[in-house]
Amino acid sequence: MNIILVITNTRGKNLVFISDKGEPLQLKSAIIAAKHGTIKGIYIVRRGTGTYLRTKPYIPEDRELETLSITSRKLISYAQDARHVQGILSLNNYIKFYASSFVEGQAYLLPIGQPKTLRVLTATVKARFVVHKKYVLSAAREFFIDPTMLGAILIDEIARLSPFENIIDALGGDIIGWNVSIGVAQIKIDTAHDLIRKGIYHPDPRDARLPYNRLTNAGRRHLYDYLIQPKHNVRFAAAFIRFVIDFWAPYIDISTRTDIIGTLYHQGYGKPKMNPKADERGKQIAHEFYQSAKRWMR
Repeated sequence: MNIILVITNTRGKNLVFISDKGEPLQLKSAIIAAKHGTIKGIYIVRRGTGTYLRTKPYIPEDRELETLSITSRKLISYAQDARHVQGILSLNNYIKFYASSFVEGQAYLLPIGQPKTLRVLTATVKARFVVHKKYVLSAAREFFIDPTMLGAILIDEIARLSPFENIIDALGGDIIGWNVSIGVAQIKIDTAHDLIRKGIYHPDPRDARLPYNRLTNAGRRHLYDYLIQPKHNVRFAAAFIRFVIDFWAPYIDISTRTDIIGTLYHQGYGKPKMNPKADERGKQIAHEFYQSAKRWMR
């Protein structure tokens, strides 16, 4: 098999390799595959600082590992909004591979702002959503919000993340070190920490380490272990929605404005105003994804 995409950290260290079969391989697994000759065009380098993979000299430039690499930060940014990263060869290769799996006539969702090549099968999103339905219902009750609205926001996040989900799962804790979004509801680590500090939601009141006075990488890793759990991830999402509704309440009641809450969910809670405007993503959440959530939660 060939490598079509390499995910690195911000220092350029290779973390995950994606094969032309769509299989994500962590560095250790990729080294084993290279040792057995399963991966074409690369060889193993052993140094005092560790073991690495390098491209063989005869390989064309467009297939070199360095050419095929992208940082985990850029990958996740692209997954959230395809307009953030353009013209990257490695991503183009992966997206072509992803798009080739579609069969004409299949029902799909296409999040606003994403190219058609990143459409997601409706059945895939539904299957992922239904698994978390119980958390959506319980979190909505706990924070007194519309469960269908919470579900619609999750559908938006699931659909955007889906083409890259296996890769991000393979990265695991290696994405720690910046304010990355985590889990099914794509909660930012700093947002979760802020909600804990405000007393809106605490994943484990017995955990004396939370909240931190200042988040370090160790603190982010500790909080990541909570955020990666769907039961907490969805509750953080519900807690954020509750906070946004209350924050805007002195100016306007947005508790039933799914389009506005959907907009603020990805933009941040912003500065309240009497006549807020939803963006296109918020409108899609309020109409298309709200109707899907209503059907799937029955």
